Amino acid sequence: MKRSITLAAALTATLLGCGGPVEPTIVQGTAAEHGEALFQDPEIAGTDLNTYSCATCHADDASATSPIRPGGPLQGVTERPSYWGGQELDLLRAVNDCLYYFMLKDTLWTADDEEARAMYAYLESLPAEPADKAAAPFTVVVTIEDLPPGDAAPGQALYDRACGTCHGPAHTGADRLIPRAPILPEDTLSAHPIGTYTATEQRLVFIEKARHGAFLGYTGQMPPLSQEKLADAELADILEYLGLYDQ
Repeated sequence: MKRSITLAAALTATLLGCGGPVEPTIVQGTAAEHGEALFQDPEIAGTDLNTYSCATCHADDASATSPIRPGGPLQGVTERPSYWGGQELDLLRAVNDCLYYFMLKDTLWTADDEEARAMYAYLESLPAEPADKAAAPFTVVVTIEDLPPGDAAPGQALYDRACGTCHGPAHTGADRLIPRAPILPEDTLSAHPIGTYTATEQRLVFIEKARHGAFLGYTGQMPPLSQEKLADAELADILEYLGLYDQ
């Protein structure tokens, strides 16, 4: 049974012409509708340093031209036996991993929190087939090794799909998700210059960032791209497109 709740939209106290504050808008909705709103809202992290929402990394569209998002599909997620490639056995802990590592939230949800209950209601409402309830494949590449050269032609399209959403176009970073997201490859190369790093070591920096992200201790907010999301050959194509085999 869906639980009816009241949602209060948090509005900034903007002054009107008459000098009075804007009144909050009260919206009636279900717990699942509340959870869907939270799913789209970066403000669930409670910090101005975060611009991710759950929808940044999780999306239903899995076409050949849609963005390659690091998060897995969420249909059936409330009935899966494990998460994060078997590293978590509890859904709330898995959600809190995202909130903490990637969204920089200090105070994590408990099972009694209204936001956690609403998010669960939303996830539970997603239509699912029996196959959706199995643990989603998620292979994290733990040992980082250099990759053989790839192909720059498919690498450009792969970059746009896997990297462009957050980092913007290569070399310019125009319209990237946040100003501190590095412009690729220039910002990362300037932080790891030739002379201090070899060309091979520079590539390993890019590979480790893509494969580990913040979840395995690499700096920043980037989630890891699993083998299922981006194969080694595809990652090599991106590196080739960025000119990292020409150093």
